[in-house]
Amino acid sequence: MIRFLSLSLTLGSALALMLGACSVAAEAAAETVEARFSRAAAELLTRPDAAAPTSQRLRLLLAAGRYAEAEAMAVDMAYQFRPTQPGRAAALTPWRIYARARLYETRGMERPQALTRAFDELYASLPDREAAAVLPTYGADLAPMRERATRAAAACAGVELIQCEGGMQAVTAQAILDAWTYLTPASEALIRADLEQRFIVEERMVPTDEGIEIAVLLVRPRGAEAQRLTTLMSYTLYNRDDWSRSDAVQMAARGYAGAVAYSRGKGRSTGEPMPYVHDGADAAAVIDWLAARDWSDGRVGMFSGSYNAFVQWAALKHRPKALRAIATNASNAPGIDTPMQDGVFQNFIYPWPLYAASGSALDETTYGDRERWNRLDREWFLSGRAYRDLPRIDGRANPIFETWLNHPDYDAYWQAMIPQGRAFADIDIPVYVQTGYFDGGMVGALHYFKEHLRYRPDADHRMIVGPYHHTAQQAGILPSVNGYDLDPSALVDLAEIRMQWFDHVFRGAPLPEALSARVNYQVMGADQWRHVPTLEAMAENRLRLYLGEEMGTEGRRLAPQPPAGDAVIELKLDMADRSGLDAEVPEGRLDLTGTLLFETEPFAEGIEIAGAFQGRFDILTNKRDLDLEVILFEHRADGRYFRLSSYLGRASYMADRRTRRLLTPGRTQTLAFESQTVTGVRLAPGSRLAALVGVPFRSSAQINYGTGRDVSDETIADAGEPLTVRFLPGGYLDLGVNRR
Repeated sequence: MIRFLSLSLTLGSALALMLGACSVAAEAAAETVEARFSRAAAELLTRPDAAAPTSQRLRLLLAAGRYAEAEAMAVDMAYQFRPTQPGRAAALTPWRIYARARLYETRGMERPQALTRAFDELYASLPDREAAAVLPTYGADLAPMRERATRAAAACAGVELIQCEGGMQAVTAQAILDAWTYLTPASEALIRADLEQRFIVEERMVPTDEGIEIAVLLVRPRGAEAQRLTTLMSYTLYNRDDWSRSDAVQMAARGYAGAVAYSRGKGRSTGEPMPYVHDGADAAAVIDWLAARDWSDGRVGMFSGSYNAFVQWAALKHRPKALRAIATNASNAPGIDTPMQDGVFQNFIYPWPLYAASGSALDETTYGDRERWNRLDREWFLSGRAYRDLPRIDGRANPIFETWLNHPDYDAYWQAMIPQGRAFADIDIPVYVQTGYFDGGMVGALHYFKEHLRYRPDADHRMIVGPYHHTAQQAGILPSVNGYDLDPSALVDLAEIRMQWFDHVFRGAPLPEALSARVNYQVMGADQWRHVPTLEAMAENRLRLYLGEEMGTEGRRLAPQPPAGDAVIELKLDMADRSGLDAEVPEGRLDLTGTLLFETEPFAEGIEIAGAFQGRFDILTNKRDLDLEVILFEHRADGRYFRLSSYLGRASYMADRRTRRLLTPGRTQTLAFESQTVTGVRLAPGSRLAALVGVPFRSSAQINYGTGRDVSDETIADAGEPLTVRFLPGGYLDLGVNRR
């Protein structure tokens, strides 16, 4: 049997919810609170801002006890979402179940019977694929919901909710908590029974050559016992049984055997958690085991994203014969994009080992303590202490992070984890990758893509990229990201495209049109998709823009012609000065700490920017090393800046990330680089292209003081004289453009 995710309700409170076993006093108090929120919800529903059929109105209807109206509105919303945002449509099913169950209660039905009837009518009656799509939406963490509801209610303490500025938030937060407290954990037994009827569900322990046992959840469709099945497998460090169950069920609902395996030391797997080190070999052992089952057709495909996408490439390093395809998204590449990016360590990764590898379970509480991590960044930055001191400043050991710091080069430690060099030439299976312009995992995804095609030019490796965030494949596409409202054509079903690709590879189905070429990218602002054979072909032309003279109060010119004369552009940064940490950046402006801003003239007719950008700067500096960051923006006519693509790297690793080559102070150095991300965007008429060029100096990333020693050991005492970077004439950025 599956061991499902334990939830934060106590046994007593769960029984009270299911059986109504409350004391008279507690019941009266609950009724008083419910009546207060119900009255407020009824009044809030009359406001103009609550009139539209949105999730806010849905929650107000539920809080007001207007359950039939709430379900009807959820049906209408699902109908609207289904064509372009199927994940949001599926997520409305639990809300419909809740609304209908509460309606049945108002008609005299006991709660357990009311929930069971609503569940049977609205979930158990669904076809397997639709039920599988709903399943991920049942993962509810009550603790943060309760915290938000308590905080919102406290903000209105002693004030009528309808008169409180945060009254709407208080009522809707309480409605969310009420719904999921009602559904969780009471729905677990119903879901488990439903799954057992639809599928064969089992958990197995798979031995490895090292004596480690890997826990594997297997889900197979019933009625297929006489068939040989292809297995689609995810191998994960994130041991959440609700996530794993959903992934495996979605594959089984498509007629595959769905499998999810946990890394050693996670969940029921034995051994000690150790990110990256053993996953490739362990995953290969699980693949061999799956292929040998009597129900298997001997073929295994792998899927999933982020860290789990890394495991797919790590498994390929061991070349298990049964592995016939991998479908990755937001692909992590250790040593390439995390924990450092071209040599520069970034703080966002610091809490991750404590979250994912400090025990058999995920430490959600520690990882979610944003105040703690913001405080750590701040204290480290202001103290001027060595980057290696982060664990001592935090007050808790972080041995995995400290191990990473001991490998600042892309050395044998990192190279052992994923294929290198000529090993990519041997990867002859189909590969699919999804990434996004707003996905931090694009850096790794592009690394694998480029290396595979570099060593195997005819590789069947297809990419889809658009205005998507890191978890778009799992959570669904967001209609708005980073202030950008997606074009209608960008609202595709990424999960369905992935399954169509698997059906193409394993069943001979037609290739999905979305993957008709090797590189398939959506152009923001143009509402169009383009399909090209290579990353380089994303752009038909190149536009070279030179760093130029001052223009306005704080910017410089970025122009197609080099500036006249031999003027040098100088950047100075005093790394001993931490006074700017709390400086407020005016709305609509960019933080120019340690950077120079360059901008083009407005484009009268607009222009399409596509692909990666390159840069070449000849510099003089007074330090033996420096970190370089270049970020491109669209500076819109209304004054807003919209981030497009970027480069971040350490100058001493630009030539070769495996070996550090220090700069010579006072001697001309050439910094040649290519952005680690791509974009596809149509700049509107009147927009400018802006580039921030400078040295990262912030509390969220390593500080390179330029001594040439290990950067993790440098302190503020090494700052010395301010860093000076003199950009010599002729420095430029080279962009891909389409003039359509």
